[in-house]
This record gives sequence, C-alpha cells and structure tokens, in this order.
Amino acid sequence: MVSAALQFRAPSELSPSARTLALSQLGLSHNAIRLCCVSNPHKFVAYRGLASAIAPIGFTFLNGFMLALCFTHFAGRRSVQLYRPLRRFWQALVCFVLAGAAVQAAANFANGTGLAQIPNLGTHVSGQRSADEGLGIAVQSDGKIVVAGRCIGSNPTYRFCVSRLNADGTLDASFNGGLASPPIPGKVVIPNLSASLGVLIRAAKVVIDSSDRIVVASTCETTTIANRFCVARLLANGAPDTSFDGPDAANPGNGSFVVPITAGNNEILYDLTLQKIDGRIVLVGECGVFSCIARLRATDGTFDDNSNDFGFLKPSAGSRAPNDPELNGRGVWRQPSAFNVDGRGGLRGVVSTGEGKLLVVGTCAFTGSISQICMTKFNRDGTFDDDFRGESLPIGNGGRLVINTLNSGGFVVLEEAFAVRQQADGRFLLQCGYFRNSSISQCLYRINSGGTIALNWSSGLPFPSEPGRVVYNAVGNPLDFAITPLSNQPGDPNANRVIALGDCSGVGGNSGATRICVTALRNGTAAPNIDGTIDNTLIGPNGDGNGTFFQSTETAASFTGNVVRGVVAIPGGDFLIVGNCDAQMCVYKYRPDGALATSSCLQDVDGDNRISAASDGLALIRAMLQLPGAPAIAPGLGYDIDGNGVLNARVDGLLFVRAMLGFRDANLTNGINIPSNARRKNFDQIGSYLRSRCGIGN
Repeated sequence: MVSAALQFRAPSELSPSARTLALSQLGLSHNAIRLCCVSNPHKFVAYRGLASAIAPIGFTFLNGFMLALCFTHFAGRRSVQLYRPLRRFWQALVCFVLAGAAVQAAANFANGTGLAQIPNLGTHVSGQRSADEGLGIAVQSDGKIVVAGRCIGSNPTYRFCVSRLNADGTLDASFNGGLASPPIPGKVVIPNLSASLGVLIRAAKVVIDSSDRIVVASTCETTTIANRFCVARLLANGAPDTSFDGPDAANPGNGSFVVPITAGNNEILYDLTLQKIDGRIVLVGECGVFSCIARLRATDGTFDDNSNDFGFLKPSAGSRAPNDPELNGRGVWRQPSAFNVDGRGGLRGVVSTGEGKLLVVGTCAFTGSISQICMTKFNRDGTFDDDFRGESLPIGNGGRLVINTLNSGGFVVLEEAFAVRQQADGRFLLQCGYFRNSSISQCLYRINSGGTIALNWSSGLPFPSEPGRVVYNAVGNPLDFAITPLSNQPGDPNANRVIALGDCSGVGGNSGATRICVTALRNGTAAPNIDGTIDNTLIGPNGDGNGTFFQSTETAASFTGNVVRGVVAIPGGDFLIVGNCDAQMCVYKYRPDGALATSSCLQDVDGDNRISAASDGLALIRAMLQLPGAPAIAPGLGYDIDGNGVLNARVDGLLFVRAMLGFRDANLTNGINIPSNARRKNFDQIGSYLRSRCGIGN
C-alpha cells in the first residue's frame, strides 16, 4: 500500500536517489531507458521525469508500465517516440476550446455515462432478473423523458410498464402511480394488460396529450383471441386515469383496456398518434391480413362513432375488407394494386395533419416477390381524402396510393414502409426499406400533401437513390426516425434535421454483435433548398462517422442481445434512443454531433493550464486508482477510452498516456488487453475517439 505521507510531487522536486528508486519500482534501469530512448536525449529526460512522477504510486501493476510504453514493438524499429513537448498555455487553451469546451458546456446525462438504465421491479419465478424492454419514447414539454415497454414483475407474465426520467437521466420520483411507497419511484406497471411476447409485435408507443397525460398503446394477449390492440392513459403522476374507461361499458377499463376491432382476427398494433385539433386517439396496425385502424374519443376512450361529431365513419362499403366490423370508430379496408388484387396489407405508421386529416403508411402486395409501399389518407370523418391522388388517379378515386418502385432494369422491386412523420412545412417523410441484391437498405421518401413524390428531396447519391427517395444506408433494417424540432436559437443549424435509426447487427465485420446505426440528413424544408443530403457533422460516439455512425450496444454486463427500438429528437439537436440494456429498459442520450452525453475527456486532467503526459497522464491514472492526492475527475465515462463502461487504469489510463506521448496506430494498443465487451476495440476506433473526443493526436 502507499504511505499516506507520500504525496504527488513534480519531477524536479525529487532527488536523483528518489528517481533511481522510482525506476527500480518500475523494474527498469537507467541503462535500459537509455537503450530505448537513445535516439533523443530529451526523451530520456522526459521519461526520467515521468518515472519520478510514478514513484509515489507504489502499485505493482505499474512495474513495467513504462516498459510497455517504451518497448512496444521496439524490435526492428529505430526508435519509439516517448516525448511530447509541453504546449504553451495559449495552445492548450485553443485545444480546449476546439476539442473540449463544447462537450463540457453540455449537461451530462445519467451522471456522465450517457446511458440511463431503469431498474427492474424484481425477479420472476426462475430467480433470474426480469428481462425488461424499452420500446417507445416521448419527451414532455418540461424535458422529462417517458419510456414505455414491457416488464416482468413478481410473476412470469409480461406486463405493460411506463417509466419517467428527469431531463438528466435520473428517475423521476414524482412519477409514483399515486402510491406512498412504490416499488421503484419513477416506474409503474399496468397490471391488467398482458404484453404480447412475439418478436414482431413488441411495438409500444407513447405520446403526451395537451393535459400532460401519458397515452401508451401496444399489442396485448387475451384469453380469447391471441392478440388485440390495447391502450392506457396515465395521469401526470403515473396513476391510472379512471375516467378513461374504454369501449366496453359493461366492463369499464379504469384507465387501461383492450381495443377489439374484428370479431376474431389476430390484431397487431404498430403505431399511435393523437389527432390534431381535438386530441382523439388513433391506433393502426394489422387485423388478420388487412390494414386496420381505430379511433377513440379523448374524453373516455370509447370508439369515436358519433356521426354528428366528426366521428370516424369509414370509407364506402366497397373499399372495406371482408373482416371489417361494419361499425363506426374502427375499420378494416383493402389497399389494391396491380400486384395485390385482394388488397391485403398492414400498417406501420400514422401521422395527423394540422387540419385533423390522417396519413397512414404500410406495406401491401405480399404475393410472390413483390411488396409495395401503400399510403392512405383519411379526412377528419374517416372517409378517403379525394385530393390525395398523386400523379395518376382521377378525381373521385383518391385516398389510396401505391409507390411502384423500379430497379435499374425496369422491374418492380420490394419496398416496405416503416414510419411516417410530418415536416414543419406540411409535407411528409416516409421511412422505408429497399430490397436490393437479397438485402435490405434503409431509405426515406418525401411525399407532398397531395400524394406526389417531392423531387427536391435528393441526396445526390447514385441509384437506388433518386429524386424523391434517398437510400441513406446500404445495410441494416430501418427502425424509426425523428425530425428535430425548432428551438429558440436563431438560425438553429439542427432545426428539422432528420435522425434515422436502424439495426445494423452482424454487418461491417461485427458478426454476432448487436449494433445500432444512426444517420443524419439535412432537411431545410423550404424552397429552393435541395434537402436529403447526408449531414456529415454527425461523427458519432467514436468520432469516426461521416453522417452515419455505428455503435455496439454491448456493455460490461452483457456482450450481446441489447437492442434499440425508437428515437426522439430534442430542440437544439440532442436526441434520445430507447431500448433494453442488460435486461433493463434504457435510454441513450446523444449530442448533435453524435457524441454520447458523457462527462468530458480533457487533456488538462490536473487543471494547471499545462498539458503533458508526465503530469496529466499520470494524474489520470492516479485518479482512476483513487490514490491519495489524486485530482478529482468528473463522474462519468468521458475517459472511458475503450468504451466498455468502466474506467480502468490498465487500459483507459495507459491508452490516454500513450496517445499523449505520441503513440499512433498499432503502437497505441499493442500489449494492452482490450476487453471483449469494449465498444472500441482496435487502434483505428480508439485513435479516432482520442482525436475527436479528447483532442489528442492528429
């Protein structure tokens, strides 16, 4: 152990005998150092000072610490750079402003880790921790974050659950379900809704209404039909809204209930929105093999079937599917095309216009090798919007459109719809999957209010991108996307920017690993802007992205299986991604350039306005070892160089010091045991992080 009397001292304060003692603790001799650093005597002087600074540490792992620095791949090399001159104060200040000031100015999320994990409620019958999943996310007007998902409590049945976080990622204790002593303040379970276990039916959507009530919807299992839509509404404190009873007057829901649409079909929910103007609740998905919709009154959750109050009356009988219930307030309809005579399909997204019309998007024509993007636009009363005709439909036949996509050979190819959002100017963005060469690419269409494709949405990329459609990522499955809201900042550069989320697991040399992929696209939404170009200011957590970044979701506790589901953007450019991490609901927070909202990684660790490996590098190692007299570093993971969620002097500290000493490429990582669950494993990724996030290197 280190004597409490030993203090960290500058190299000049140590006598030659003390320096000799320092070297002996490292297991090295002066001759060995001279041999290593023979090419430049200044390197020996710098090394001697560094060894003197290490001397008071007295930890056995530092025996050979400098040996690892000095002799990395020494055989066959003329010399290894060990010295880096101290920068002048003004140089350090410039470096700080460019590399660290913007990061430091932003508030850190979840105590500087950038990842908020929501505790589980307990264990299930096997005694293992419950595998909770975060599936939907929304942000309140006060900045609090609402997460919806499915959880296991004290029994093996998945339940619908909701959690609320403060803007800094901590659990909001005021969200307690109205209980004096809730199991976990900040998290509530909806006990009478049993969430479905199917992989394709894990959608859970959440929105905040004008009264700050939380509306959540998903697919639930029942005792009769396999799956039904289900919905719940919570008050601001998480308690059930007992005025929200649902459509079954004989069995009031008291805040949560299933929403049956057909007589006996399997029904799967995919999206939820609140209708503009009056806040009515719209649910969309699949009922059997057809597209279906339900609209509920905002007052009590009953079906919106009143013809005297703009109730959802539905299209004409000839457009309805065979399993339509022939009742107002909900409906099942056909989406015919040249490849889909019977009109089968399923919805994936819904959005309300400012005038209360509804645009729903989905996929139809599941026959053979063809699938197409289908769009339906409803008037406020649920009839087809005849003005939604695209470029070809005659008057009187509007409301339903199919996008026919041709490949370079002129043949129809497969496309699927995944999500839809409305821009500030009223046009729509539609996230899609484009199937090409037996794999799926991620894409976005811009659609005008009348159904035509907006040709000024163009990335300038080669086919399959083309005016109106941007194929922004050649790999991975689309999951969700968000449009950054306007902020109070004049000329906000991130306003209306698109943040698109995908699942790129198993690609890019990461077979078997779970990876998210995020792309930013410019989107001024005002003529004559040509929007849809990739925003290369998004460089990601590692600093190596170029408009798209890839990130492993592996963590210290779980190497694989952590997935993400949805994304939401915040005014100013920050964005949040929801998923499950190590069997817990979790939220990642990113800054506009894609950096995780962790604590800072600054070169001037000891805060003396001077930068050197001998002082700052060793100060960081001493801080990681929690030694007496070590400088305090901000809580969080800014100095987590390998990205495994743990600050480790043997790995992160050594990488930091090596980079400060000028080590580059393979020399940066050689001899260091990078953990298998690290998010940054090779010298390219680690070097990029050190350059972009810590300002070290070039």
